[in-house]
Amino acid sequence: MHKMIKQLSLLVFSLGLFNLAIAGQHDPRAPGVTRSGKTIFHNYCSVCHGDKGDGQSRARNGLNPPPRNYTTPESAIELTRERMIKSVTQGRPGTAMIPWVTELSGEEIAGVVDYIRSTFMHLGNQAAATTRAKPSAALLASTGGVLYMQACALCHGELGTRQTTGNMNPPPRDFGSPAVIAELNRKRMIASITNGRPNTAMRAYGERFSPAEIEAMVDFIDAAYMHPAATAAKK
Repeated sequence: MHKMIKQLSLLVFSLGLFNLAIAGQHDPRAPGVTRSGKTIFHNYCSVCHGDKGDGQSRARNGLNPPPRNYTTPESAIELTRERMIKSVTQGRPGTAMIPWVTELSGEEIAGVVDYIRSTFMHLGNQAAATTRAKPSAALLASTGGVLYMQACALCHGELGTRQTTGNMNPPPRDFGSPAVIAELNRKRMIASITNGRPNTAMRAYGERFSPAEIEAMVDFIDAAYMHPAATAAKK
């Protein structure tokens, strides 16, 4: 009897140590984020997407369709931050992209997506950009708003935040950046849209739009992205 009690005591003690060890382990889905986007990409994504995010991995020949090349202009245009987060979370049916929701926390998924977008797609801090308010319905319905969405949003984004860069060097202006706001004035912006900007992807729109339409576009950009607070205060 004494021997049995001793064995039971050792078993309970061992179980207690086991439970303490388990409790001390990191749960990758816990709210506390311990892995950076760079680390997650290296550990989980690069095996298919390549160390440079260009899809040039050893696994690519065995995958159909092949892994996404994040460095192309097409990827920068097609892949919104929301779509990428959904893809990492839920996977992509019909591809080798599996869901990672059981391995990564929501914060870690957002972190690796932002790492990919900033490092390989050169789209800057999209997490911060998504906190910007969308232009009001009235601004979007204005002449300048309609023309901006038709001609400018593909590169500059619906929030004025560099929707795509691709191989553009320099990249499109982020109209909400304090440095850009300090640099650009109305006269310069009108000239840039009218005549284009040499050695950039900014083409001339002087033959497509009238001077009044170009001025309306500039006024929309200023009111919607560069000085939205001042615009709202006037209402």
